[in-house]
Amino acid sequence: MKKMLIELENCHGIKKLCTEFDFRQHSAYAIYAPNGTMKTSLAHTFHDLAENQESHDMVFRTRKTKRRVVDETDVEIDGSKVVVIASYDEELGMTEEVSTLLVNSSLRKQYEKIHAVLEEKKMTYSKN
Repeated sequence: MKKMLIELENCHGIKKLCTEFDFRQHSAYAIYAPNGTMKTSLAHTFHDLAENQESHDMVFRTRKTKRRVVDETDVEIDGSKVVVIASYDEELGMTEEVSTLLVNSSLRKQYEKIHAVLEEKKMTYSKN
């Protein structure tokens, strides 16, 4: 597979997402972003694909859902070839192993430092 095109509407809270991943120069992509940016919704949608289940909107169940995940030849991605790595377990929390697997350790530390500074600023401003 050289490319993967993703078109989603009303999937687990994702109102609309159309994007393409180009695998000609990169064999994998890591999605590492702040909370609330639909990473879990995307993971749930790909989990549905892997389990050969229909996706749906978690809140507005009557909304029409579209899930189209195809390769560069417009062939549907085979769900049996999809692996979803859960980054958070409610009982165990985030593990060092998962963080290291998902992102280069140095970049992860930079990311965590930036967010620590942002949290500190939020606390300072909320007291004023």
